[in-house]
Amino acid sequence: MAFRNDETKTFPVEFTDKIVWYAIIVFDGRFPRYAFTSSKSGKKDFVNKISELKYGGQKYLLLGIWQGNWKTDIFVLDEDMIVQRLSKVI
Repeated sequence: MAFRNDETKTFPVEFTDKIVWYAIIVFDGRFPRYAFTSSKSGKKDFVNKISELKYGGQKYLLLGIWQGNWKTDIFVLDEDMIVQRLSKVI
């Protein structure tokens, strides 16, 4: 498994199958977690949850998970870049 930072532009947002997932970890003392599929509706829900948390003043970490044949990579996603990229495919 590899953690990939500053590589949002290489995350495969166009995929819609089970090898790609999105997650949000919120830092509010309780650490709620949200997971989203790579389906069109999952991507929309992911973008909507980002907006909700952002305007609610929350601190959070955005993750993209790519599961390959032999390894899994976890991308720490840049908020503005991932929202822009996802907006083109949803």
